[in-house]
Amino acid sequence: MGISLSKIEKWEKKKKSKKLLGAINDGDTEVRIRAIRALAAVQDPEVVNPLSNLLRDPSPDIRLATVESLGIIGSGRALEFVRFLMENEEDERVVEAAKKSFEKIREKVREEEESA
Repeated sequence: MGISLSKIEKWEKKKKSKKLLGAINDGDTEVRIRAIRALAAVQDPEVVNPLSNLLRDPSPDIRLATVESLGIIGSGRALEFVRFLMENEEDERVVEAAKKSFEKIREKVREEEESA
């Protein structure tokens, strides 16, 4: 038996980024998507690079959840990954989500620079 959705929920509440990162490669797509979204809720900037690797996943649903999560996290480190996806993605849903995430990230970076 793999990782349950209820376990993902518990890890999210406890902000267990490392456990959630382990779940992003689970065999169950639903578990993977839930873990990706949970990582966005945790708001740990350390997950940006591992999440960015999923932008090359063969599943458009995984790429979609990932790019949306990167937009929520809003780390400037994700900008180039999201830009690459915008320019090279074939699935229109993912392209639209990438555009929205790119703008969210740029806005957050701009706000951080202004308040520094």
